[in-house]
Amino acid sequence: MRICTEIQTWITETISRPIESWVNREERRCREQPCNWWCLCCNKWFCWIVVIVVKVVTWVIETVTRLVTEVVCTVVGFVLDLVSFLVNIILSIPILGGIIRTILNWVTEIIWRIISLPDFILSLAGVRIRKKMYVKLIILNNNGVPHTTEAVAIRGIQTAQEVFNTQCNVELIYTGVCVPQLVTNDMANNVECGAGGFFSDWWIGGSYYELVSADCAFEDGWKRVVGYGAELIVFVINDITPRTTVGCSFSATHNYVVVEPIIQGIQSIAHEIGHACLLPHLEDAADVDNLMFPRIRVDGAGELINRGMNNFQIASLRGSRHCTFI
Repeated sequence: MRICTEIQTWITETISRPIESWVNREERRCREQPCNWWCLCCNKWFCWIVVIVVKVVTWVIETVTRLVTEVVCTVVGFVLDLVSFLVNIILSIPILGGIIRTILNWVTEIIWRIISLPDFILSLAGVRIRKKMYVKLIILNNNGVPHTTEAVAIRGIQTAQEVFNTQCNVELIYTGVCVPQLVTNDMANNVECGAGGFFSDWWIGGSYYELVSADCAFEDGWKRVVGYGAELIVFVINDITPRTTVGCSFSATHNYVVVEPIIQGIQSIAHEIGHACLLPHLEDAADVDNLMFPRIRVDGAGELINRGMNNFQIASLRGSRHCTFI
């Protein structure tokens, strides 16, 4: 469970490292201080005794804390993930599940937008405390043959990491790749990026995405239910219409985006994540270098050219339910 890792990291950075630094300073002081011969160097003995006692007590407290944290996190996390897995199975039911998950995603988006309002205001003012987003890659298949490889698709993830780190002070954490063994159905493999696609997501294609997500992204699946810190899933699919479209996102209604396996599609991942965080297109010619310009531009090496973001876009992305402090 990722939140357990975050807690362990917090313990290390907040407790262990400061104490370790203090112990190192005290050890140096104990070595360097002069010996009081009149009491057979009792001052140095006392100094070393204090250091040893602190080390022992710290080790005991830290070990017990880590053990309790690990046990509690693992048990609670597994129960939450199991419950959320069952909920996600219900949400994968055609039509009914699609309507429920659309409403659920919008409600949680609105709630967390309101809660994130202080950070939104600070971000507009240029004060941007480090935040995180999580993203997983799921490569679908054509008759059992994956559309691409992780080595190819990871380029789009890396581009998105660079963009959001540089522009927004947001760490995009890649949680791995999944290649489902289940043969991808046509409705999931071929998506219309428009109103028709929005409603067809309530049918077989959307049900397939939800079912695969429940399996491939089982860990911390409860976040997709409560909304906060929900892992964004990038599906690599066969084809997106209209013909000039290489990626698609239905904004806050879903926890996923879809891209084509061609290089423009792979490099559109950052753009589609922007849509998932409610960033609209900017179609003015002056915005040709903006991340949200409708046409994805790549250079001769296949690297994304339009990476810019304005102040309001940055604050909006940081205010998304996918963007968290933990």
